[in-house]
Amino acid sequence: MSDTRWWETFPWRMVQTNLREIDMADMDAKSYVDELKRYHATVVTLNAAGIIASYPTEVTQQKQSDYLTGDTLADILRECHKAGIRVIARCDFSKVHETLYEEHPEWAYRQSSGQPLIYNGYVQTCINGDYQQRYVYDILRELFSKYDFDGLFCNMSSTFVVDYELQVHEPCHCKNCRRLFQEHTGMEIPDSLNPKDPAFGRYMAFIGACSKKQKQRMYEVVKGINENNAINGFDYFRTECNQDVNHHAWVYDASVNARRIAGPLHDKVVDDASAVYMAFRYRHSSISRGILEIRQWQNLAYAGSTSLYLLGTLGKSADQSGIIASKKAFDFFAQHEDLFRGQQSAARVLLIEKPLMGRNDPEADGWVQVLTQLHIPFDEQKIGEVSAPLLKRYDAVILADVETMSDTQCEMLDSFVEKGGTLIADGCSSMSDERRQPRKHMGLQCLGMDEITEKKQVRSAIFQFSDAEKEAWVSCKESGVDCIVPGDLVVTGTRRKEAKTYLRMISDQPFGPPEICYSTEKTEIAGVYERDYGSGKSLYIPFRIAAFYYEFGYDNSYDFLKDIVCSLAGVKSIAPTLTPMCELAVTEGEAGKVIHLINLSGAFANYTYCEPLPIRDIFIEIACGADKNMDALNGGHVIRTDKGIKLDCLHGYEAIRIY
Repeated sequence: MSDTRWWETFPWRMVQTNLREIDMADMDAKSYVDELKRYHATVVTLNAAGIIASYPTEVTQQKQSDYLTGDTLADILRECHKAGIRVIARCDFSKVHETLYEEHPEWAYRQSSGQPLIYNGYVQTCINGDYQQRYVYDILRELFSKYDFDGLFCNMSSTFVVDYELQVHEPCHCKNCRRLFQEHTGMEIPDSLNPKDPAFGRYMAFIGACSKKQKQRMYEVVKGINENNAINGFDYFRTECNQDVNHHAWVYDASVNARRIAGPLHDKVVDDASAVYMAFRYRHSSISRGILEIRQWQNLAYAGSTSLYLLGTLGKSADQSGIIASKKAFDFFAQHEDLFRGQQSAARVLLIEKPLMGRNDPEADGWVQVLTQLHIPFDEQKIGEVSAPLLKRYDAVILADVETMSDTQCEMLDSFVEKGGTLIADGCSSMSDERRQPRKHMGLQCLGMDEITEKKQVRSAIFQFSDAEKEAWVSCKESGVDCIVPGDLVVTGTRRKEAKTYLRMISDQPFGPPEICYSTEKTEIAGVYERDYGSGKSLYIPFRIAAFYYEFGYDNSYDFLKDIVCSLAGVKSIAPTLTPMCELAVTEGEAGKVIHLINLSGAFANYTYCEPLPIRDIFIEIACGADKNMDALNGGHVIRTDKGIKLDCLHGYEAIRIY
């Protein structure tokens, strides 16, 4: 195998085996690798160091496993490399054993009370303590000097402290953190992660800088030993699809992860690990087979990779159901590696999102849902990742309630519209500058609203169409939709004189008892602002309609958003007659154009995932000229039609290649 930046051209079929310490007691390296080969895995991540060293260590600052009686790490690495499988070392430096804490209490994370955080005999460490600032690098030097690993993944490397009960704890108040924060800001560390705390923004910047510095140093240490080690966060990018008893599996989780990280150019290696197990407390039981299969198809469609994450080894996993279901995508990928090499997104719509560190952005997720259901291919990027050259790829851009924007970012999007692009913005988009200071006027000059009057909290307000304006709202008219619910916030402001507006707000009205549920106050507050700007146009919705749709999924919200995108913005669906229960993506590259179809019809009520129903006679409005060839590669049959192509039947997944 060629070592030079191997990850850039290597087919990425990852299996992460989270090995328990007892798994090394009877480890059979050959059997372990045979299981990976049957799964067509090309990369594996396994536990190496940190919380427990899975090898004989001379660094006394980590606990060595008591179960090193089976085959060794060296044996596993040798067998993997013989089979052409790359091996990533999983390290976790977030905790140390209590015995080490007793010797070095200064290593620990401290609550404001001064107490450490202890979980099942392991103590949370602090990123600014000596363990993470000094001894971690001794461990990495030993590990990568003794063993021929191909890369590094550091687990739980965040400066946020979240325990296995999914409780987010307060910022660390250890002596080092207090001193460093005081030196950097002149402030005391906040007692909680409260965005309203004056110190919150400074603390977030502080821990971000601490984390960045540590990751850079790890990178330099490991690359200094072998520059062809792949480092998570630099050379490849790991994220995760998981769930817990309080976090259900959203059907688009993997799509969002893969699309956001891969980017439009698919120039980042995405390792979107799909966790097999139900929750931390139920690590031996699989979640539904249906969602695990869907996630792998989504990873393949949007990132050209697959990734599975389980406890223990493939062969010894107590519940094989999810492992079996996930294997379909691994098998298909192994058969069609060339299909996914060098592919890029063919989307002409870009969804721009807030730079949230957390996983959930209801406004962006609502737009993901409606665009997917409309069969409009799109890309996703955080606002900080958007550039003027990138915008040249797109006909339309959607700004999902991105409130904090610099003047430069506003000017960039104004220029995009002025040159002929279409911009849809909603909520509080561009209402604050990069310092989070409120603006008096919209930062985006292209929008139809100018001066901002109020962020108005509402409870039972609705927006109503007038009879005269319904003609422009095709879906709402056909469905008989007369009123739109905005959610709990409406932005009011002045209209630019050349802007056109739609809908008017009916103010909060009594909602009980029913005898008095009516309002006589119809305001002049508009629900949509439309404005021509240069050669393009903008549409502004002064409320968070996509978040409302994400939360409740009502038809009238969907019809309203469909009209915004299709009727007013003029964006076309490439499969307008196809059921919303099918997900569709389009990529293009060395192998030609590829249309990916994923059957979501098995997604049922209450987060149940059943066997999908076959979807028949699918029409896709993508031209395929007589000089082009086309194939359905996963069991279907395609023919040309006047408007594009027709697929006879979709079961779980199909890839249609046009070349």
